[in-house]
Amino acid sequence: MKRVDLQIIKNEPLTDSVYRMVLKGDVSEIRAGQFVNIKLDGLYLRRPISVCDLEGDTLTIIYKVVGEGTKKMSELSVGTLDVLTGLGNGYDLSTAGAHPVLIGGGVGVPPMYLLAKKLLADGFDTTVILGFNTKS
Repeated sequence: MKRVDLQIIKNEPLTDSVYRMVLKGDVSEIRAGQFVNIKLDGLYLRRPISVCDLEGDTLTIIYKVVGEGTKKMSELSVGTLDVLTGLGNGYDLSTAGAHPVLIGGGVGVPPMYLLAKKLLADGFDTTVILGFNTKS
């Protein structure tokens, strides 16, 4: 686990309640399947959010507005966030087998994106099956 300050690069709605936030900074300790804990001013508890993607020094998270904390996150456009990174065990790719199948739905899909990217980059023949409640 590592505490870092990450700069908000982008925070945009994907649907009426789902947002994509791109953060920039030291993301060196993050692996596929891990999550981050974000501190928000005025709130006691950090918000745990699964990692969706990593590209160089940028981290992408996708989150659903379900309460006060994620509502506050959706209103951020610029600034720096206090983030705990490298949380959770991540995925053990040594147990993937020759043809891994990833299955997820709704907000359970974003953490699978980085895993699928990693599996494909490592030469695995990967199948992804996704489900959602609505078209949006």
